[in-house]
Amino acid sequence: MLRAVTERDSDATLSEIAAIVDLPRPTVHRLLELLAAECLVEQDPVTRLWRPGTDLSRLGALAMSRRDVVAEARPVMRRLVETSRETCLLGIYVAAKQQMTFAAETPSPEPLSYRIELNTLLPVVWGASGLAILAYLPDDEIDAILANQAVASPVSGAELDTDRVRRDIKRIRVRGYAATRAQKIAGSRGIASPVLDARGQALGSICLTIPEMRYRAARAAELSAAVIRAGAEISRSQGWRG
Repeated sequence: MLRAVTERDSDATLSEIAAIVDLPRPTVHRLLELLAAECLVEQDPVTRLWRPGTDLSRLGALAMSRRDVVAEARPVMRRLVETSRETCLLGIYVAAKQQMTFAAETPSPEPLSYRIELNTLLPVVWGASGLAILAYLPDDEIDAILANQAVASPVSGAELDTDRVRRDIKRIRVRGYAATRAQKIAGSRGIASPVLDARGQALGSICLTIPEMRYRAARAAELSAAVIRAGAEISRSQGWRG
């Protein structure tokens, strides 16, 4: 019942909720009244539509505050490095700055690997880790980022091609991951998948950073699938139900 009310994009009628949960209207009404008594749902006094209640929001916030995304991600990152033998990075989206930062790293066991500076603000318009975030932000936020933060490439200094970025976003949304070459780090390949919140919007990304000399196209499908699984596992820990 709570899912039927909460997972919608708008307030719901009694009939709509009854159809979702496949219960008779009188039963649904009785259950909604019980939930309303606990402030878990509420009914608009004018429209008579049902929506999440104030205490449901409070409980959700409390639950999520206990789910530290970095702590949840670390075992997933370790398994991904064991499988791939490449450095794994957890990027976090800093919404107030419309940028990202790397919050955690699990290094590759290979002799040649990259060491990344953590907790430094970086653009989301370059690199697989940034693009995997950008692709899963609201469209108006993407527009604002491309209009206001068209920064040059940190590797080559080339100007940002916003048309190319928009094409990349469409491709990432279809296949579920971003793949780039030497966009954020010289001589590297990146494969990244988004980490999503309960609304399906980007909290961050999980990324493999691979030295160009060790990258093999034959492993691309295997590595991208592993990154997608890792991103989905961390996303589920943050409330995503996709």
